[in-house]
Amino acid sequence: METSVYSAKEFASLLGISKSALLKMEAEGTLPQPRLDNGMRTYHPHDIPEYLARLGKPPLVGAKRRQIFLNFKGGTGKTSISAFYAFRLAQLGMNVLMVDLDPQGHLTQCLGIDHSSFDATLYNVLIERMDIRDAIIDTKMKNLKLIPANLDLSPVELSLTSMNARELRLKKSITSVQEEFDIIIMDASPSIGLLNLNGILASNELFVPVLADFLSYHGLKILFETLTTIEEDFDFLLDNIYIFLNNFNASHNICLRAKEALEKHYSGYLMKTIIRQDTKIAEAASMGMPIHQYAPNNRGASDINAFIKEIFPNLPIAF
Repeated sequence: METSVYSAKEFASLLGISKSALLKMEAEGTLPQPRLDNGMRTYHPHDIPEYLARLGKPPLVGAKRRQIFLNFKGGTGKTSISAFYAFRLAQLGMNVLMVDLDPQGHLTQCLGIDHSSFDATLYNVLIERMDIRDAIIDTKMKNLKLIPANLDLSPVELSLTSMNARELRLKKSITSVQEEFDIIIMDASPSIGLLNLNGILASNELFVPVLADFLSYHGLKILFETLTTIEEDFDFLLDNIYIFLNNFNASHNICLRAKEALEKHYSGYLMKTIIRQDTKIAEAASMGMPIHQYAPNNRGASDINAFIKEIFPNLPIAF
């Protein structure tokens, strides 16, 4: 996964000012001096919050948010969308922590990180009481961090079974670092187990990707029944639940019928934004490269932008 660097023109546009205004304010000392790379001004995503503050604009986010992507049905494209979403948030200046809850480590792979390049997973945190900071690894973007996963995470379900407060161990660990990040994004495996239960209870927002088919539609019933049980058992309530259509093809009648069924029965949770079918998304994921770097002008990248604008309607930047 390559890092992101903005030119002066791109950075000024993101901030909602002209390039000439940016250069003038830098010369006057109103804004900080940029880095020089071979004599060219370069700007990084982690610079954005400071520039917004200097310009008197509001911060990127108000309250800290903890989000989990989960669907009990596999094959919905959950991992690639969560990875691309997290990368784009970081590219826009947010401090982001991604947490891979799946022993298959697909999220880790989507970010282009090799399974042999790290020593710790959530197993070490939840079972061996490792400080969660010691499980966080850097990416090539300063403001995007990751708790990776591989098969070393596999024994966590069995090990959690006999532990005290087993359902709340992740929430407790995340609490110690949540103020360091604007967004914490968890990617869960397509199942219900103790690790995913930990993920739900550590979150305040749930994202549910669905395909426009009736298997996905019926899977939502099981998910909401499970959530009701969790709410009752743990006196717990999510702040927001977002259902979104992924890999959507409007030319297929079955897609349109499934969309109508979702609009009828889940209208209170269904996002307006639809992630359209796009082969570039699958290609980008297979190469461990975010869609905004692999094909930044493609419709997949455009749909992720629209997705973010719906979740964060008051972002003080133009993208």
